[in-house]
Amino acid sequence: MLISKYGNGTVSQVEELEMKLGIKFDEKYKAFLIKYNGGDTPNTNWNGKCKSDVRFFYGIGVKEDILESLKYEIVQNLLEKSFLPIAKNCSGDFFCINLEDAKIYFSYHDKNRITLIAESFEEFISKIKSKKIGHIDTIEERKACLFEHGHGEFFCQELVNDWQAEIDRFSKYHQDEVVL
Repeated sequence: MLISKYGNGTVSQVEELEMKLGIKFDEKYKAFLIKYNGGDTPNTNWNGKCKSDVRFFYGIGVKEDILESLKYEIVQNLLEKSFLPIAKNCSGDFFCINLEDAKIYFSYHDKNRITLIAESFEEFISKIKSKKIGHIDTIEERKACLFEHGHGEFFCQELVNDWQAEIDRFSKYHQDEVVL
């Protein structure tokens, strides 16, 4: 799996989070937080049960922060059942670690259903596959494609702004291979 990490975490950050939540993390997950502190995972897919894209992993004190996610009722409900969201897909569904046995589950955001997908964090990571970000289409290339496919009516400044934001974001990514 490739990740554009949010930066390095620290042992003290992880221990502080564990104290705040009253939990103990699995050692492999703890090592992941320290080494990568979460991160964006473009062009990444979970290839086991409940196949899905993987948009990002939560970190500590970063833009996709574990504690910030707790402000949502759905995350609070998961935590009450000993499930902590550790990653999210583009549909808003969660990949969760069970705080009692460290198994990984998939939780649908719009259904009251949680499915076991991996026996460990390490197994979970091993079944995630990423493609390296290659050429990033320019605005001109995207516009030509839009018109070529007969959707020129959707072209507007707001779309150009969204495209530019995506181009800027992807051009700054440095993808690291996750090694636990």
